[in-house]
Amino acid sequence: MLTDLGHSSSVLDSVALTLTDGRELGLDNLARTLSLMPRKRWPRAVRDQLSTLIAIRPDQPPAPADLRVKLWPKERADRLLTYDALEPLPGLFAVLAAQGKGASHEFGELALIGDRDKAYDAALSNLAGLPLPRHTRRRVDPRVGGSWVEFLDSPDAYGAARVTVLPEVLRRVLGTGFPIHGVLVAVPTKFELWVHVPVDEEAIHTALTMAWLAHKTWSEEPYPISPNVFLVSPDMDAARLVTSDLEGCDVNESVALGLLKALEAGREREAS
Repeated sequence: MLTDLGHSSSVLDSVALTLTDGRELGLDNLARTLSLMPRKRWPRAVRDQLSTLIAIRPDQPPAPADLRVKLWPKERADRLLTYDALEPLPGLFAVLAAQGKGASHEFGELALIGDRDKAYDAALSNLAGLPLPRHTRRRVDPRVGGSWVEFLDSPDAYGAARVTVLPEVLRRVLGTGFPIHGVLVAVPTKFELWVHVPVDEEAIHTALTMAWLAHKTWSEEPYPISPNVFLVSPDMDAARLVTSDLEGCDVNESVALGLLKALEAGREREAS
């Protein structure tokens, strides 16, 4: 199919295609996307995605209005990132990106970007001004009354990246300020941001259930980001609360204890 599009390629470690011009096209997200489709739709989906990726011109400076950020896991950042990127969540880096026609391009270096700080200012401002994500609210455990989670699903490529402008998301989507004790978040794929506002000790059970759901989504859906659950404070300081893997979930006890103490202190202030 790449030959039909005017390119030749070779397979790199069974996970990517390397074009003759040096560009690499990953196959993991394409494979995950195809797994959700009927087989008869595969040829069209493959052609559409490859055509879009090939059309990206990574050698052109982006316009400031096109700048955004996207999240990279630490493993990818360590390999490809050459500048000091924002780290909104532990192990996840907000990499500068630009939105093009039908696709986005991420920048591992600043050669085409220019001033880092100005670029981030523009990117975060643009991100905060994007259309609101679709919002659904449900309890992740019907047996637990306080296990309400806000599921924010974006049709664009910046759903998870909206965690970098979380105060604005809470204000615009949930109509609330940032709780003094913080909120729990998960970003299983690039399209999704999940938020839980803790109210009592059931928050730890909710975090574990969120982690189980996040791991399932992260392992099965296209464009995975992270299977973990994080506690984010009003000053945007974040800590990993639950680490999730194939063997189960591990709770950071010190973070959990800090959250429970903050919730108790809040109740005492309300009662006084």
